[in-house]
Amino acid sequence: MIDIREEVKLASFTTFDIGGNARYFVEIGNLDELEEAIAFAKEKEIHYFVLAGGSNVLFSDSGFDGLVIKIANDSMVMHGGEIICGAGTDLMGFLTFVSDNELTGGENLAGIPGSVGGAVRGNAGAFGTEMKDIVKEVHVYNAEIGKTTVFTNEQCEFTYRNSFFKKNPQYIIISVTFHFELGNKGEIDKAMYNTIAKRNSKQIQNIKSAGSWFVNPTVDDRVQKMFELDTGQKSHGGRVPAGWLLQSCNVFQKRIGDIQAGVQHANYFINMGKGTAEQALQLSTLAKTRVRDEFGVQLKEEVVLAGF
Repeated sequence: MIDIREEVKLASFTTFDIGGNARYFVEIGNLDELEEAIAFAKEKEIHYFVLAGGSNVLFSDSGFDGLVIKIANDSMVMHGGEIICGAGTDLMGFLTFVSDNELTGGENLAGIPGSVGGAVRGNAGAFGTEMKDIVKEVHVYNAEIGKTTVFTNEQCEFTYRNSFFKKNPQYIIISVTFHFELGNKGEIDKAMYNTIAKRNSKQIQNIKSAGSWFVNPTVDDRVQKMFELDTGQKSHGGRVPAGWLLQSCNVFQKRIGDIQAGVQHANYFINMGKGTAEQALQLSTLAKTRVRDEFGVQLKEEVVLAGF
């Protein structure tokens, strides 16, 4: 029997520390509990929202008028070079487990906040590696018809910060099978250390933030050349960093209320104290307007908005 609670403060379940109350809230640890939670939402005729690790999401100040389902299954089982991992597993904990077993392939993902399920859903990535590069299969529950199924990597339709599951939220990730190659532990640990050091140099750690606010947009040749001339870096796939666009438009360190664009990285919005969702949306609107006016580029939030 699942424990469904009422009027639960959502801020404490997010890395941004923002959000009102969920009308109903439940943590689930296995498929049976997930099925029970979905059945409850259908019986009550209310919306549900699946919450992963709490990063990459902004809940409304008024909360969520439905059922928030917190995925908490965090099992890990290894078979050779493959690891079956529960969707609720902390991503960094999972990567540490991978390293401890001398498996290579995920080093560039070290330091990304959130859970395994959320990272796969959003195809999280950094420094040239994305979740799609290590995923073999994804085990999901189709909440519309009440059946489980397994998606191959190709069926997941991974693209930049997107996947089939993000576009079709009725498919809830239960667990993921990953494939790795055997490597040298010393080299793996060094690569992970270097990745985390690079992340630390770009953003302050232990802050209240949802993570990258906007996805890196695809831009025209003119903006690509401006970026390359200004930074000495090459654009990748026609995309330029949203942080560079924001900094170029003087959004860097811009503050509305207690929400501030990052000191080291303008694409990180930071809750400096008692920030609100309304303040975050105001800063987001200001940022999008400045970038559109300056570069003709329309930014899109990477952060998921819930309860609005």
